[in-house]
Amino acid sequence: MTDWNNKRPGIVENVSALGIGKAIYAAPDGEKQTARLLVAADGFHFKNSDFDDLKLLSLSMLSPTGNTFSISFDGNGDLLVNGKVYATPTNQSDETIKGNKTYEGQTKLSGGLVINSSGSDYEILVDENGNVKATKIAETAGENDGKTEN
Repeated sequence: MTDWNNKRPGIVENVSALGIGKAIYAAPDGEKQTARLLVAADGFHFKNSDFDDLKLLSLSMLSPTGNTFSISFDGNGDLLVNGKVYATPTNQSDETIKGNKTYEGQTKLSGGLVINSSGSDYEILVDENGNVKATKIAETAGENDGKTEN
């Protein structure tokens, strides 16, 4: 007797049967009494276990404007979109992130910190003694670096 509940039974050569009449039935053990309905007039009758060994190299999707996009993975498990590694928006250069953020743990900044307060930009620096210094950044109008100390 075939157990259809939690797994798909294996196909047995010269024994398994596929019945086609008013509906399509599968009987891996060749017994009509244990055959399972697959397709009938009311639709498909598949179970999750029917797809246990399904493996796809990629998925192609069509956009509302008719463009085709491919989604897949490379050998390292990186997500690919149209064959290129997908980079999350927070890893992009020259990006503006809006909204309130809460960070837990340590956050490391490389390249400096600039804070805008009341319409003015300030560069925040920490010296070797741990002293914090804010330097107002003025509009650049020539050869200077745009910084004025406060």
